[in-house]
Amino acid sequence: MNKKQFKKVRPEDFDVEMLLAAAREGRLYVDDSRKEVSKEEVIYKVRAYVARIKRFATPRFYASVDGLWDEILSCSDFVAILIPGSKARKCRDFDKYSVMRIIGVLREKGVYESYSDRKFDAQLEPSCDDSPYRRYLGMGLEQHSLLVEIRRIVAECEL
Repeated sequence: MNKKQFKKVRPEDFDVEMLLAAAREGRLYVDDSRKEVSKEEVIYKVRAYVARIKRFATPRFYASVDGLWDEILSCSDFVAILIPGSKARKCRDFDKYSVMRIIGVLREKGVYESYSDRKFDAQLEPSCDDSPYRRYLGMGLEQHSLLVEIRRIVAECEL
């Protein structure tokens, strides 16, 4: 069957009888490629991801690095750049490229030790010898307002 033969319906238009009939006839197609990820899910997964490098935090920030990430993830502008786009193939849970950019800025601000990109990548992506995300550690943030916000958060956590 051709995909164009299917009728696209919204969840509020679902008719249970129609769905059961379509399933019986083999005409049921579920397109989950555009599954949206909730903000809470993104925040939870980013926290788990960056927890892998907590031991790389400098002594000055080791006790406050979790709170620092809590501050970052409480800012809606940061969460917006962490939500994967509709064309994301590799980053379905969250935008790892943006997380790497944030980690790179935090490393520059002295939150994390200045270990090599490869060492950070090995902790964050243990199943991959050389991930495509590693090169984003040194790129910084594209939006100046986010960079200013990170500076503010780091300064507050440093006190």
